[in-house]
Amino acid sequence: MKTNIVATIGPSSLNLSIFNKMVEAGMDFIRLNSKYGTHTQYDKALKDAGKNSSLEIIFDISTLQALDYFIKNDLEYLALSFAESREQIEEIKKIAPKAKIISKIESVKGVENYDEIVDSSWGVMIARGDLGKAIPLEQIPCLQKSLVAKAVKKGKFVIVATEMLLSMVENPIPTRAEVSDVANAIYDGASAVMLSEETAIGKYPVESVDFMNKIIKHTESCIF
Repeated sequence: MKTNIVATIGPSSLNLSIFNKMVEAGMDFIRLNSKYGTHTQYDKALKDAGKNSSLEIIFDISTLQALDYFIKNDLEYLALSFAESREQIEEIKKIAPKAKIISKIESVKGVENYDEIVDSSWGVMIARGDLGKAIPLEQIPCLQKSLVAKAVKKGKFVIVATEMLLSMVENPIPTRAEVSDVANAIYDGASAVMLSEETAIGKYPVESVDFMNKIIKHTESCIF
């Protein structure tokens, strides 16, 4: 089973030609981050996505107000920032009962309540950016493996995110360490790996997706 590629859409990837090249390079999900951009930009991305039937859409929220756009556009996958309790997730379900909630783990409380969060969610995202501010950085690799393993055991969709190919914001190829980071997430059993700045504001959005796809293909050939 192929590890999916989630790519965040932003100024660098709103051009239709670039967007289509990202699809051709292996993009499976687009992510719209409600903390950035405008409804006009989201509308453009949804229109472009609609021309590619194979694409799925993740709408990332940090406030309940952002749910209005999610519901209005009848979207399916909802990434919930700073998920920290079962009650928080159940509140979202009352407002958007059809949502497939992907809970973002990015705080100490999110880690402490991880088991109940996983059970209440359709999937989880190991959001290493803010998680790395809440927990000492040297603990993140071990914690990532533990969190991914628990989600996989429960049959949940699990995304590993943040700074996976960050150097490609400025450079056409990643570092060796970044390649190893992506590969390790695949070895751990992640359902998807995510690009953020790389495709949202970076100089090489198509190349970032393409290189991510190369890493996935080779790593999976090694595993399977």
